[in-house]
Formats: sequence, C-alpha cells, structure tokens
Amino acid sequence: MMMRPTSLAMRLLARVKGEMALALARTFIARAIAAVGSLFLVIALGRIYGPEGVGVYALAQSIILGISLLSRFGMDNALMRYVGQNPQSPHTVTYLKWALRKALFLSFVVSAIVFISRGVLDEVFGAEGLSGVLIGITLAAPAFTSGFLLSGFFKGVRKPATACLLENGSVALVAAAILCAWNWIFGQPEVAFIGWSYALAAWIVLLQGGIQLWAWYRNQTFCEACSDDNSVIERSQFNLSSQAFFVMSLAGFMQAVLGVMVAGWLLTSADLGLFKTSQQTAVLIGFILIVLNAVIPPRFASLYHQGNVKALGRLARRGAILGTVLASPLLLVCLLVPEWVLFLFGKEFEEAAPLLRVIALAQLVNVSTGSIGFLLNMTGHEALMRNIALICNAIGLLLFFLLIPLFGPLGAALALAFVLVFQNVVALFFVWKKLGIWTLPMPNVLHFFGVKVDKET
Repeated sequence: MMMRPTSLAMRLLARVKGEMALALARTFIARAIAAVGSLFLVIALGRIYGPEGVGVYALAQSIILGISLLSRFGMDNALMRYVGQNPQSPHTVTYLKWALRKALFLSFVVSAIVFISRGVLDEVFGAEGLSGVLIGITLAAPAFTSGFLLSGFFKGVRKPATACLLENGSVALVAAAILCAWNWIFGQPEVAFIGWSYALAAWIVLLQGGIQLWAWYRNQTFCEACSDDNSVIERSQFNLSSQAFFVMSLAGFMQAVLGVMVAGWLLTSADLGLFKTSQQTAVLIGFILIVLNAVIPPRFASLYHQGNVKALGRLARRGAILGTVLASPLLLVCLLVPEWVLFLFGKEFEEAAPLLRVIALAQLVNVSTGSIGFLLNMTGHEALMRNIALICNAIGLLLFFLLIPLFGPLGAALALAFVLVFQNVVALFFVWKKLGIWTLPMPNVLHFFGVKVDKET
C-alpha cells in the first residue's frame, strides 16, 4: 500500500528529536507567519491597486533588497557561521557589533544615493508613482538591513524562530496590516503610501528584534573558557569570510534585484505584477526549505567543525526528503488549479497561470535538492558556492534579456526557473564531489556514472 505524504512526513519528523525538533516546530510557525505576510501584502496590493500596483511594489522591493544586500556585505551569513560554531562564546556579541556598525553606515550611504536618484529611476522604469514609494523605502532600509543581521545572529545562537520574525516576510505582514487598516478607515491611499507603510513596518520589526536581543543577553550565561579555544576569530578573518559571502550574495542580487529590474524595464507594470505574483506564490512551495535553512545551517557548521561528516550527510538528506514530501501537495495545487490560486489576488491575475506552473516546477527542484548551498557554505566551500551562484545567475540574467522580448512575462518566468534548476543541479554535483554527500531523494546517479569523491569522508 502506498504511504501517504503526511504519514511519511510524520515518520521523518519522529526521527528528529530534542532541541532540534522543538526548533523546527517553532520555526515552522514563525516562517508560516512570515510567508503568509509576504503573500498577504501582494494580495492586498493586488486588490487595492491591481497588477500595476504590484508591479511598482516589485520594483521598490527589489531596490530595498538591493540596498540590504549591499549594506550587510555578507555579514549575516558570517554571523550565522561563526556564532553557530560556538553560541556560548562571549565573543558572539562582539561579532554582532562589528556587523551592525558597518552595515548601518553602508545602508545610510546607499539609501541616500537611491533617495537622490529616485526621480531618474521613475523615468527609467516608466513606473508611475515609483519615486514616491522610494521615499519610504529609503527610510526603511537601515532597519530592514539591521533586521537581517539580527536574524543571522539568532540563527547562530539556535533561535531560528526568532530569526525568521526579523526578515522581510514579517515586515511585509506588518506593512500589509497597516495598508489594509488605512484603506478600510480612510479609503484607498496614494501609491506612495506603500513605501511609508513599509518603512513603519521595518522599524516596528527591528524594535521587537532589539527587545528579543536584550532578553536573550540578559538571560545568557557565557562560557568564559571558550575565549581561548580555536573557534575564536579575529576581525580580519570575519571580514574575509563576510566578503566571500557577499560576493556569493551578488548572485542573489542578480536574481532578486537586477532580474526584477530588467523585467520592470522590458515589461509593463501590469505584466511585471503578473510575474511578481506568480513568483511570490511559488515561493510557498519552497516554504519548508526556508524553514530548514533557518534551523540546519548552524548545525552543518558545528558538525563539520567536529569532523562528523556522516552525521552531516544524514542531516542534509533527511532535510531534503522532508522538504520534498511537505512541498508536494502545494505543488500539485499550483500545477492543477493555478487559476484558483491566483484568483486570490484578483480576477485579472488568472492569466499568470502558465508562469506559476513554470516557477512551481523549478521550486520543486530547489526543495528536493535540500540545503545544498548552505552545506557548501558552512563547510568551508563558500568560494565554490559563490562561483556556482554567480555563473548560474549571470546566465539567468542574460536569459531575462533574451526571453522577455520573445515571450513577455512567461520569458521572465522561464529565466527564473532556469536559475533555480541549474544552480541546484550544479551545487548538487559539487556537494557529492567535495563532501561525498548525496541529498536528492532518489538513487545517486553520479555514483552510478562513476563520479568519484575528491576526498574520502
């Protein structure tokens, strides 16, 4: 008799015990709140402003993501790695101070540049109202950036649920609540109010993050003996690691920022809104992977630091299987009845059904390969993962230029799908080659074709 996906998922969860099981449960709830928030904001924008409003928001969001990526300079991942190696070390707070000082300075500088050039950006993209939205976006950027740094820190100290509530999903949820409340009480606001609501939401989320940090610090008992162990790092080492993570994050910059900007330049605001809606909806398929990526990476770093590669492989494989099982029901919904899903945003969004199908299939590959990017990052292979991500996303960015003129918004979906699939397949190859770990929930085809591991583990 075939086992139901829910039964298989329960069996997999039963094998995860103790502190990690509790972390997964809490993080699942926190991530669910954040995922609903991101989707809720797009639904609210679609209902209030239509596809054109969603298109303007997509451009504004890509800009704040770009400011944040440039400002935090890979330091959120460096915090997750080094804090995660030894969460009880008194040096963890020092690492956070280094990151916050540098990121706040950079975010103010980049935000000022965007503020000054907002009129030019409005003309370049031909998105009416974008310059007004960007006023609020630049005010939100320092808080938005700091929230991601606190998120990386909390992941390192084994508080992934707290970390999830500090990222863009929570900001989107609060912004959606503010926007809907204003629309209900005072009527439809101007498009510029999208930026103001986002700014207020970003600072509210950062405030609760600061309260969480103070509560954690007050109750923390540091291990003073840890000050002399080999996990303590110098600032120069922290900066070098941050730089490596930053270069790798440029791949995300290409996809989340430049890709959307190219689409916004080549598409109308309405078509960009259709693409953004299908992309945001398909992200829900990878929801469980986002949960796992908030919990597992610090454990990857710890296990590799201990030299326990076998346990590292078991953890990575179980995460991939669990993600695939839990993502399957939503994948089927997006493939079989995409129009029904997209109707939530408004009837005019139903024509994005082909886009949703394409991106949904790519997200399945993303989920089924597991946390392979973090597996390379947390085991000293961040430079390799950086190169993989940069090359794949550069090709994907080129495809945005080539496919959008031919197929319109569907071309943007195809370009995005290519990046998701190709990057994960290449990373899967090198995870096997460098670590001898196979994460895909199917027979190891690389082993079958005689691809050997560089070093026996």
